[in-house]
Parts: sequence; C-alpha cells; structure tokens
Amino acid sequence: MLVLLSESGGAYGEFSEALKNERTARGGFALTVMTRAEFGPADLGGHDAVVAVGAGALRALAQIDAPVPVLSVLVPQSAFEALNNGDNARRWTAIHIDQPFSRQIELIRLALPEARRIGTLVDAAHPERLQPLRAALSGTALQLSAGSFTGEAALFGALSQVLEKSDVFLAMPDPQVHNAGTVRNLLLTSFRARVPVVGFSAAYVRAGAVMSLYSTPEQIARQTADALAGWMRERSWPSPRHPKHFTVSVNPHVARSLGLRIDDGDVLRDRLIRQERQP
Repeated sequence: MLVLLSESGGAYGEFSEALKNERTARGGFALTVMTRAEFGPADLGGHDAVVAVGAGALRALAQIDAPVPVLSVLVPQSAFEALNNGDNARRWTAIHIDQPFSRQIELIRLALPEARRIGTLVDAAHPERLQPLRAALSGTALQLSAGSFTGEAALFGALSQVLEKSDVFLAMPDPQVHNAGTVRNLLLTSFRARVPVVGFSAAYVRAGAVMSLYSTPEQIARQTADALAGWMRERSWPSPRHPKHFTVSVNPHVARSLGLRIDDGDVLRDRLIRQERQP
C-alpha cells in the first residue's frame, strides 16, 4: 500500500506516523510512504492501492490518471468531488476532513441552545456548497442566514451583513473565506458583533472561535486503518464519508467574554457520540 503525502511534516506527517502505529498494532497491511516531491508514476508499480494524504497528493494522482484505487484523506469534500469524476469515480473514495453538517448543527444546539439563526459565508462562485447545510437544517427550528461575496475586498462587507442577522456564525472550510489573511479579522469582527464563531480546526479555536469541531490526523488515521483492513479482506473501499471519530474544543475565555456558559469540549463530544449512536 502506497501512502502519498502532499508534504512532509505537519498534519501529513502526524497522519503518517499515526497510520504506522495503527499498522504496528493491527498488522495485516504493509505501507510505503513517500512525498509528492519524490513521487513519479513508476512508483505505483507493486502497489495495488494508494492513500492520498492532502489535496496536493490527490491532484498528483489525478494528473497521471492513476490506474489504481485511491483513498483520499485530509481533503475537504468539495475538493475531493472536484477531482473525482469520470473513470475516477469508480476507483476513488474518501474520508473527508470536514464534518457532516448534521453533527455541526447538533453541536450548536447542545452548546448554544438559545441560538436560532446560524450565519455563514460562501464564495459566490460556489452557491451549491450551501445545499447540504440547508438540507441538514430542514426539520429543525434553526434558520440559515447565508451571505455570498466575490473577491476578498467584498468579504467583510458581506460578513457584517450576515452577523447582523445571526446568533452564531458557522465557519465552513472554504479557503476563499477562511485563510491566513482573513481569519484574524473575521474573528475580531464577529467578536465585536457579539456573535460566537464555531470553527473547524484546533487552530481556529485557539485563534478566538468559541468552539471547534474537527478530526485530528490520528483520528483520521484510525478510520483509514479500518478502511485498509476492509480493502485487504474484500478488495473494495467503503463509499466516501465524513470522519467517524472527532474532537470538540472550547475556548472558555472567549465564551466568558461573550457571556456564554458552554460545557467542556469532552462533555459535548460525548453527548454528540451518544446521540449519533441512537437509532
């Protein structure tokens, strides 16, 4: 099994080490790890499947039309679906890095029970990314306050309009909205408007989101090991899916500053897990 990393180190390195540890604990599959910079088409020889770690690795495999089955990890659903077309659709699967909207909404309901209006922003070029969120909200008492924008210059004007009509702001992993150049100002703008932000990474909650829901590289590696064990038995992948294992982090300082009383992250995670296990 080839594990192709977009880059060495960082979350990709953490995932690789965690997957090696899973392999050691479980046995049953061999791993060869290399980075995209080292990779060439000839390296697929002798490997019957590839784990593509990150969007860079996935793009490299798409560019050569890799003839082997591919499991994509640490890639947002939208990025995976943009590359997974044609013949690829029969050979590719994924464990998406982003959380299902149903889980995010349930977290908001548990942690912020008085919230009624969920705000979010989307790049105007991709309005379809709101559809799964709208579907997850249907049947609930929560309302969606969505804004769109074209170009970074219009981002904060659109954000201000959304915040005026929101009780909580849900950050979606869209690089046009949330990147190194925008996150600090987005969090400051939301804080000044007294609207808590729910993020999608540990870094986001450290930067000032009131809480974040995300899966660590180690948690994705555990689910990946399950998929690899299934591949070894049946020579087939599970369908593309969201993470099974997840973490909730809360920033108590931001919560107190906003006058909010929010349970500890582990308590919220355990409540979410119990709810998801119910029939």
